[in-house]
Amino acid sequence: MKGKGSRGMPKKAMMRPGDMVNTGAKKRMMARDFQQKKEWVRVAKLEDDLAAKGSTKAVEAGRAPGGMGPTGFQEGSKYIWSLVRGEGYYGEDGEEEAKVFATDGACRACKFPLTRGVWSGAQAGCDEQTLTCPACGTRYSLESGEPLDFLPGDNPVHWLAKVANEKNGPQRLAVLPTRVSKSGAVYVRLPENTIID
Repeated sequence: MKGKGSRGMPKKAMMRPGDMVNTGAKKRMMARDFQQKKEWVRVAKLEDDLAAKGSTKAVEAGRAPGGMGPTGFQEGSKYIWSLVRGEGYYGEDGEEEAKVFATDGACRACKFPLTRGVWSGAQAGCDEQTLTCPACGTRYSLESGEPLDFLPGDNPVHWLAKVANEKNGPQRLAVLPTRVSKSGAVYVRLPENTIID
């Protein structure tokens, strides 16, 4: 069996540090997902809604399933997402392509709307783009949604938010995949089986 690859053995075909990802296959799978899945929803126009880096916008996309209530069937509530324009990247043609992040509409720590959040790009101390809640000071990674600085309490307003909300503990921010078309349309991929109006 020496030199014959993994032969389907469990945990033998996993990537190891330093292995290369087949970017061509990944790009084809992402394009196929965009074309075939109904969960991709157009939510904004880049030039009109998110013109500058750090700009934010609240969008409504998808809704929760309904259920029986005391007076009969009731529709589910609509989901609110916060779009944040981040630092772009350079594509194959040398043009800068815009990067847009879609996150929860409200901070997980204090429930303040994240459309007022403060964006910061990759810096010397942190190589991730982040979004900071102005009410409680919690700083989230826009790539993963992980809280990087949970309720810092570094000024009186943040300290008060810390006292009121620290019992909840840190929670991950929901981050959805996004896509920006060449015409500037922003698409968000909603979670599987989300009801789309």
